[in-house]
Amino acid sequence: MAAIPIKVKQMIQRQQIIIVGSADRLGLPNISPRTSFYLDPDGSIYWLELFKHKTFRNFQKNPWCSVTIFEKKKLTGYQIKGKIKIISDKKTKQEVTIRIIDKLTRLRKQRILKHTNNKTINVIKFTAQILYSLNPNKTSYSPLKLNANNKSLKAANMQW
Repeated sequence: MAAIPIKVKQMIQRQQIIIVGSADRLGLPNISPRTSFYLDPDGSIYWLELFKHKTFRNFQKNPWCSVTIFEKKKLTGYQIKGKIKIISDKKTKQEVTIRIIDKLTRLRKQRILKHTNNKTINVIKFTAQILYSLNPNKTSYSPLKLNANNKSLKAANMQW
């Protein structure tokens, strides 16, 4: 696992939104925002997958994912590529769900809880492997950090 640099973690915490990118088994991309997430001290990002729509179905077929964060005013950002794991351990799911819901504001908490009534909440764990800068003054094609074998790197940089 590639350690997410402190400045990237701080940006994630400040912005309080991540954009999750996934692709189906044919390579058709999908992006979706997440505001209910938890950044673990080890650098993993957990989020609640409340609906079983495109992103969740993509994850069932293709574990590769990208997480994007950006600061509009500063024109800076990062794309982090890695793999997800759908958490099945009940204790971990409960602990992560409580952490995420506890940090939400009252209004957002009520909206999230409304969607979770009588539904199975899926908890996703994202493990970073490759980090790219989205800054317009830097080369965004070259990874800033990587912790992936050659096969993973080729898959992440595959040209469609």
